[in-house]
Amino acid sequence: MGAGAQVVALYVLTLWVPGLVLGGLAGLRGWTLAAAAPLLTYAVAGLFGPIFSAIDIAWSPTSAGLLLVVLSAGAVLARFGIRQRFGPSDRSGPPVWALWVHASVAAALGAVVVFGATVIWSGLGQLSAIPQDWDAAFHANGIRWIADTGDSSLVGMAKVNWYENGVEVFYPNAYHLVAAVVLRITGADVPTVLNAQTVLLPGMGALTIVALVYRFRGRAVLAVAAAACSVAFTSFYDMLWRGPLLPFVTGAVLMPLAAVLLLDVLDARGLRQIGRGLLFGLGLLGMIALNPATLFTAAVFVMPAMVQRWVGQPRLLLREPIVVLAAGVVAALLALPQVLGSIGSASGEPVYDWPAELTQSEAFGELLAFAHDGLRPQWWLVLVVAIGIARVGRLGALRWIFASGIAFGTMFLLAASSDETFVNTITRPWWNDQWRLIGLCVVPVAVLAGHGVAEAQRKVADGIRALAAKVEAGPPDLVDLAGRLVATGLVLTLFVMTSEYLYLGRNVARMRLAAPDGPVVSSLEADAMRVLATLVPPDQRVMNDRGDGSAWMYAIAGVHPVAGFYNFSGIGPDALLLNTRFNSYPVDRSVRAAVARLDVTYVMLGRGFVRTDWRRAPGLLGLENAPWLQPVYRNKDAVIYRIKARPG
Repeated sequence: MGAGAQVVALYVLTLWVPGLVLGGLAGLRGWTLAAAAPLLTYAVAGLFGPIFSAIDIAWSPTSAGLLLVVLSAGAVLARFGIRQRFGPSDRSGPPVWALWVHASVAAALGAVVVFGATVIWSGLGQLSAIPQDWDAAFHANGIRWIADTGDSSLVGMAKVNWYENGVEVFYPNAYHLVAAVVLRITGADVPTVLNAQTVLLPGMGALTIVALVYRFRGRAVLAVAAAACSVAFTSFYDMLWRGPLLPFVTGAVLMPLAAVLLLDVLDARGLRQIGRGLLFGLGLLGMIALNPATLFTAAVFVMPAMVQRWVGQPRLLLREPIVVLAAGVVAALLALPQVLGSIGSASGEPVYDWPAELTQSEAFGELLAFAHDGLRPQWWLVLVVAIGIARVGRLGALRWIFASGIAFGTMFLLAASSDETFVNTITRPWWNDQWRLIGLCVVPVAVLAGHGVAEAQRKVADGIRALAAKVEAGPPDLVDLAGRLVATGLVLTLFVMTSEYLYLGRNVARMRLAAPDGPVVSSLEADAMRVLATLVPPDQRVMNDRGDGSAWMYAIAGVHPVAGFYNFSGIGPDALLLNTRFNSYPVDRSVRAAVARLDVTYVMLGRGFVRTDWRRAPGLLGLENAPWLQPVYRNKDAVIYRIKARPG
């Protein structure tokens, strides 16, 4: 655990320090600064990565560090000029929480962060475990590509799989750019770097929820309870073993900051609103640069907040929609490469429709009971959410979050139970994927659950206060404070214990699905990949099966495969030909020509496949007895062959 803990610690520094420096210089403070720091770091990476590529600067820890120095110097000068012109910003007004309350919330949040990390780490077993599902290979290869080549373009890392005929495949890469810096700094293996960031995600989401509650002037007990509930929902962890959907989930946990930063823009006055608008635009850029779906998620999440604000104060409609539109334009300009790439990618790819697997009643039941994928209901969460909904009128400025939860829940119901064309259209930004959509319910439902716990705490505190008044226990103010503290500890402890420690065992079991030893990539197959690295020259490719885990050979050993990902869409003609007819090498001149063009000398086959119904590629059948191949390495799960007579 020691080496893994060091990688996690360095990931924290890499992710938070740039954002803290730049956000602090830009005027962010407190919980908003702490929560927004990773988003700002991703935004800077997403903005300057493509710029570095365009001006031929390699992305590396050195160039990224120099960029931070330059940006910090510019921010210092800008802040000095603003203070000279307008004076210091006005931070008057009553504080939402007292200082000791901030400290108490921070301590409780620290426990939640450790708890969430424990769920992930315990499920993985070790930080170097290899995630087995579909998306992991693409992200792992992309991180290594950037670290090895310094290529920070929006089409660069896809070249591991799409390398023929100048084909360019767009993919937003802020997640991968930051991970590549961590990979270079730590010297760790790629799976460890992937998992080090995954360990941070529950805590990152809990911190964002605390910042959201504080910015909307919620109670401290609500912030703590909502943060604790957010790490209890199994649907969150389902996005981390299935896929895992790492950039998507990173964007999802940071998405509530759209509401926080937008409120900062709308509450600012004069020219200071321009600075806040730039920060909001930078935050939206960070979301787009992580995953374009995050922008749509943020829009759905924030819209009810704006409706509540404008219904309560109609006169704000005279100017605030224009301010919101202007801030959106700023974000679009900052994220122009990502926006154009997303539009091109969306228009060039066929619409994929995940088939509906549930009836409407089944989907409704799974949503209400938090029992997706046929799991047992999470009854204690159901109870506190029900209390929170019943008392939603007491949520104050956060009442709108109930409508956000309804919106995400409705989209889940549609995607899970219907294959209608309009459903696919509505849910296309989320790939019509019920797993993603129910995962997006976690933030609003966690706030409602936290509100339910907070309302229970209020009732208990009222009871303690009434009892103390009857017995004249002491000074009213002291009794009131003691009653609230006792009620908070009692209710939170009771909830944690009755929920089986926030469903710890259940969620660890789900995370164990992420990275067992195989069947897609086992430790023995990883050993074979490392052997390949000792055999294959850097300029050669290795023939492999697109369906087994050998696509990981680049991430694990730095060896370029013919098939660098499981996806067949858009692959080149030589790779496609070899997938279907490589075993005709001795008798098919076109196959031999393709082998020569791709510079293939070695072949690797793994045992397992990424999908249980996939089988060996047609062109790779029957190789075990091929006289033109020489086995050079074999273990229980993998075999490596060398082509005996390779054409010039």
